[in-house]
Amino acid sequence: MKKTLLALSVSFFAVNWALAQQTPTSQPTRVLTPAEQRQKEKIEREIQRERQIRAEWLQKQREYEAKQAEKERQKQAKKAAKENPPQETVKSAPAVVTPSAAPSTPPAVANPPVETTPAVVEPSRKELREKRKQEEQEAKAAKAAQEKADRESKAAKAAQEKAEREAKKAESGSASPRSFATPAPATPAPAEPVAVPQTEKAQRPKRERKTVATKPDSVATAPASSVSPSVVRVTKEFLPKGHLFEPILLDPLEAQTYGSVFPAYWTEGEKYKGSIVPFAFGFAKPFYRHTSAPDRAEEWVLDLASFTQFEAYHDAVANKARRRIMNTDYKISIIYNIRRAENNYRIRVYHLSSHLGDDYIFRNQITAPSPNAVNYELLDFTYSRTVNHWRLYGGAGVVLRKTEERKPLSAQFGTFYKKPSTRATRLVGGVDVKFWQQTNFRPGIHGGIGFELGRTQNNLTFLLEGYSGFRPYSQYEDQQTAWIGLGLYLNPF
Repeated sequence: MKKTLLALSVSFFAVNWALAQQTPTSQPTRVLTPAEQRQKEKIEREIQRERQIRAEWLQKQREYEAKQAEKERQKQAKKAAKENPPQETVKSAPAVVTPSAAPSTPPAVANPPVETTPAVVEPSRKELREKRKQEEQEAKAAKAAQEKADRESKAAKAAQEKAEREAKKAESGSASPRSFATPAPATPAPAEPVAVPQTEKAQRPKRERKTVATKPDSVATAPASSVSPSVVRVTKEFLPKGHLFEPILLDPLEAQTYGSVFPAYWTEGEKYKGSIVPFAFGFAKPFYRHTSAPDRAEEWVLDLASFTQFEAYHDAVANKARRRIMNTDYKISIIYNIRRAENNYRIRVYHLSSHLGDDYIFRNQITAPSPNAVNYELLDFTYSRTVNHWRLYGGAGVVLRKTEERKPLSAQFGTFYKKPSTRATRLVGGVDVKFWQQTNFRPGIHGGIGFELGRTQNNLTFLLEGYSGFRPYSQYEDQQTAWIGLGLYLNPF
């Protein structure tokens, strides 16, 4: 009986154990929805991307540490090379590596990577980004510091080379036959390899001195050849700035831009009842300049100008204010300027023609053509030099026309004061005198005083000016004229 009960109980437990083992597997597996599947794949991709980023960052960190270690090693090597001569480093090299020190070096090199690698893997993505930004900033700062150091070293090197060149020129220029006869002092041999670039440059003048000493016939030519390349520099410029021969400001027929007002104007001793307002629109522009030395240059210049005179008066018949053109002159020139040290020369050929205004012809009832001698070509030569801030000039010319049309000779001289200054305004003034054989050499005197405004080449000049002599423009040049007024002058080029 007992055996039967035992067998039944064993069979019962066996059946229960089998049922317990089958219940988990009998339940059907849960299928993921498409959204859950996509989310799961996204998480897996993020995990994979984070692992890749960490691996890349670890690789970059290792490369960066290797580069820094290499830079530090090179820096220490350079520092050691500067402090110690090459002979000492060669002798001390075998003593550095000893049998006792050899076993201790491998553990010191191998330990740092073992300690740092576990800490590298731990940071999160945010920490990685922040650390990467910090490293980039540090790298930029290091690069900027390196560039600054390079610039400073280049500047120091250039200054040293310049000083060496000046010393070389001074030695070559001040060398005497006695200095060439004696040999140059010898320099200690061990000091040469300490700083190779500097010692080589420092040795150049001494080497040249030795070569000159071996060739006595080249003593006279050596200084000239060493100085000439740095002093003489030939340049060719198209449309250069400035002038070799500055325009003459007080010449009424100079190609420049100005405007004046003459409230006091006399013709043949009779005062004009109104004001004369002359305008000029012109320029003188160099189009080619050749410079063979700092004090030797030549240039070609083209200048164009038109000179117009307006009259402003009150018409008593119509009881109105009138503004009409009296006359317009046109001028075109080709100029060749030469500079030799402080001496300036101008060779000029120009054409000038004069034309009365329609208003003037109508008002004065001119019905017949009048002889017009102010239609000619002129070749003139002018010399200029500045002495103690006073510009002195003078010259003469000849008319390229038949003597029946115009008498040939002319002359001009004058002076103008202008002291260079860094101030915005400066005092200026002068006088210009002209003579024409056509007007029986009666002088035309034009003077003015005022101030110049500006710090460039194209400054404004305000003048209180006066004139006495032949009429400087229009075909009625034989009339005696005088005026007092104000003028504003500008040289646009």
